[in-house]
Amino acid sequence: MHDEIQILKEIEKAADLCKKDYTHSKIIDVMKTENDFEKQICILKLQKLDSQKEADLLIFQLTGHHGLIREAAAAKISEFILNNRFLELFLNEKALTSLLKAVNDINPNICRMICSALPNLLTDNNKEKQIFLKLLYQRFDEVFEELERLKRSNWYTKKLFNLYWCLEALAMTKPPVDIQLEKILEQSAKIKDYTIREKTAIVLVKTGFSSEKLDEIKNNLKNDDNFYVKRYAKAF
Repeated sequence: MHDEIQILKEIEKAADLCKKDYTHSKIIDVMKTENDFEKQICILKLQKLDSQKEADLLIFQLTGHHGLIREAAAAKISEFILNNRFLELFLNEKALTSLLKAVNDINPNICRMICSALPNLLTDNNKEKQIFLKLLYQRFDEVFEELERLKRSNWYTKKLFNLYWCLEALAMTKPPVDIQLEKILEQSAKIKDYTIREKTAIVLVKTGFSSEKLDEIKNNLKNDDNFYVKRYAKAF
């Protein structure tokens, strides 16, 4: 009974804060506090960024904080990027590093929101795409090494989750076809867990990547033992 009363109080408190009018400066002030309850609501109420410093403060909430804060920050960052609002404030290595960390969050909603914003942020004409790809390829190397080391560990599934979302980020970024890309997809196409092979097939379908090596990978996926993998591989 006590827990139910506490939950009701929290709901009422949240409702009151949602109704409350915040000035932009007040929102920024709350984002600097440790009050996660109010901070989450303020992040979602954020309508603009007046400086790089404010953008950095929002990006700071994306990693190393309570899950509700990280998810609110991901939602707002994605909103700003997808609407081309304040896009340039996220085009720096510090922001890109945080975005990649968010792609590897334990919360799939955060991973999904950040991945969905990548095409708007990383175009073929900006150097930031190359920065992000360098960081992403380094992360792939780390994940593959961790998977090899953790084969008989309970952490193995978590690393598969990381690999899944790295592949999604790869698809959304659409890098040029080169040896690094071929190596990544060749490795992911051989992972024992079928969901990763399936994701590899999806990446190849969505991006249209092609080369002699990638065509070999596609043929192997077409003949995969798993129905779900072959279902996507048919679209090559």
